[in-house]
Amino acid sequence: MNNSKPADAEQAIQREFTAHVQRGMTLKGALHQALRQLVAAGALPCLARLPPSRGLALRLGVSRDTVEQTYARLEAEGYIARAVGRGSFICYQPNPLIGRELLAAGGATEALLTERELSEHGRALLTVSHAPHIDRSLSLTPSLPDLRVFPIDSWLQLEKQAVRQHGERGLGYVAAQGLPELRSEIAGYLQRERGVKATAEQVIVVTSSQQALSLCTQVLFNPGETVFVEEPGYQGAKKLVQSAGVIARPIAVDSAGLEVERLINAPGGGRGVYITPSHHYPLGHSLSLERRLRLLDWAQRERAWIIEDDYDAEFNYDRQTKAALQGLDNGRRTLYIGTFSKTLFPGLRLGFMIAPPPLIKPLVAAKQFQDGYTSALAQMTLFSFLHGGFYAEHLRNMRALYQARLAILHAAVHQHLGEWTQPALPQGGLQLVCPLADAATERRLVQAAAAQQIKVYGLADFYTDLPQQGALVLGFSAYTPDEIVQFVSKLARIFSALPAG
Repeated sequence: MNNSKPADAEQAIQREFTAHVQRGMTLKGALHQALRQLVAAGALPCLARLPPSRGLALRLGVSRDTVEQTYARLEAEGYIARAVGRGSFICYQPNPLIGRELLAAGGATEALLTERELSEHGRALLTVSHAPHIDRSLSLTPSLPDLRVFPIDSWLQLEKQAVRQHGERGLGYVAAQGLPELRSEIAGYLQRERGVKATAEQVIVVTSSQQALSLCTQVLFNPGETVFVEEPGYQGAKKLVQSAGVIARPIAVDSAGLEVERLINAPGGGRGVYITPSHHYPLGHSLSLERRLRLLDWAQRERAWIIEDDYDAEFNYDRQTKAALQGLDNGRRTLYIGTFSKTLFPGLRLGFMIAPPPLIKPLVAAKQFQDGYTSALAQMTLFSFLHGGFYAEHLRNMRALYQARLAILHAAVHQHLGEWTQPALPQGGLQLVCPLADAATERRLVQAAAAQQIKVYGLADFYTDLPQQGALVLGFSAYTPDEIVQFVSKLARIFSALPAG
């Protein structure tokens, strides 16, 4: 339990608030900046209770509405969680992330820059910016491919062939939508393997799934409109939506996937939904057929958009992964996005989007203004890698390798951590979710590991609000058997040293 005292919190808030007002900020801006700096710097720690709005308003000499609006904004930005009857709590754990270093710096110059000189969009980007953990050491980071086994020699040979064969074409500008031969190859592959309804004309080559989602957000939604997101779910998508001024509204996920009825009955409705229906991230559930049909019916009726991210669906180990949701959509309300970052390597910076025909032109125009085009040489090499059968062979090898590593992790967890967690063996994906007794146990373990410079992912990392349940989310794909067992052994020692709850 956090020991932060309300009186201490009020004093710290008043001190920072007064300093910002003296620098010329508005009352609302000063309060928002003060609270955000204190949270980002760790002065108001995770799980600390914020003062009630009425009491804080009296202490600061501002209206209660000013405090309420500031709390609401901080909640939307992911810094605090609020519950009726319980109050407002800090739910952000400080990290040295891009942008938040500026917010936590506390200097007058930085504060004035954030408040006065940036655009609204610039301030939103700072607020939701995040840097994913990509360091393999001292962690079992989820969703990292093992780059040590990538067939780099074959790739380089194909790249050289592309340069010799295409010459200037491979080194120059290309159409923003992507090379026609690559788009045709991607469309054919998705038709065969994922049941996607796609022609080459519907394929847009992008640098990443993040860019695809950015284009969708830019073209389809206005600031202030609502897009539903999965809870728990991929926080990068939520933050990207929020950075555009769009409201990301979380909808719960259970064993049958997104709870579509909650989405349908949500007050105020929404303009779209971001979803991982084939293999939910990180829980691994698949959206049931009944819910798929209900979601498609909702999108058609409400003229809303479904953004389907086919995240890590290629890594199924029982050959029973469901086909893409897009293949069921006769109303053309689904945009299907994917990437080669997990199946090949992140540095390739190539992904794809399948768009309904009426959206192709505006989406391509948005991409053209965003970054012009995607590397021609990389596209040519990828085409040869797909067309020549190298991709299919590489996927077969990686599925076998990752399945073996999942089995090792699963066995190690049961052997060394069986007293605390008994995870089921998933049938796909690149992470193992290990349920814990409760969310408090997760927090204690994460904090104890961090004290030893070890990064442990918990279910809270995938939630907008504070989760009621606790779990570890352990990656395995980028790690050798020895690395996996050694890390689990370290976790066992940390668990054993935890004080009683």
